[in-house]
Amino acid sequence: MAQMTSFDPNLVREVNRLWLPVYSGLAEQAASYCAQAPQNILEIGCFSGGMGLTLLQRYPDSRLAVALELDELAATFSRDWEGLLSESDSDRVSVVASPLTPLRITGNSHDLVICRGVFFFLDPGGAVLSEIDRVLSEGGVAFFGGGFGSFTSPKVIEQIADESRRINAALGKQFLSSQDFHRILDSCGLADRSRIIEEGGLWALLEK
Repeated sequence: MAQMTSFDPNLVREVNRLWLPVYSGLAEQAASYCAQAPQNILEIGCFSGGMGLTLLQRYPDSRLAVALELDELAATFSRDWEGLLSESDSDRVSVVASPLTPLRITGNSHDLVICRGVFFFLDPGGAVLSEIDRVLSEGGVAFFGGGFGSFTSPKVIEQIADESRRINAALGKQFLSSQDFHRILDSCGLADRSRIIEEGGLWALLEK
């Protein structure tokens, strides 16, 4: 499978911009799994930004950390996401250039962890999921996987689906079945605390 470090940052930016109409629905879905407003949100992977920044609009007292494995995307984060990152919210956002394994994030530090898309490009050995579990705080939830989500309208999906497939193919997206996903979760000892969600793509919810 393609390695994240081989990605063309411009293609990543292209797909991130294309998905702007989707983030509100994905953020709503992630929020639906939280029993209370998360204080510390973490979004990881090169497709990060849209969901986390949208959640900040929903939760005015929350903070967002973003871990990006491509240094160039970390350096240009504010410019890439200027449409969603307001000046008033900028002091609630921290961005770190970090490999996904290991993450340069303190353990047990975030009560909502989000990771969108990267499992369809990474060798599914479970290392990223183990890192997600490590940084997730007690009582927290992690929402990870890929797809348009269960709250995105069919009209929005129809408008961007073809172009999204084209860019993802150029990035090297691979097919991952629910059985593959379950095997990954099982291999890192997380299957008992996770459930797979196939509505709106292929996602998993992890509770700690």
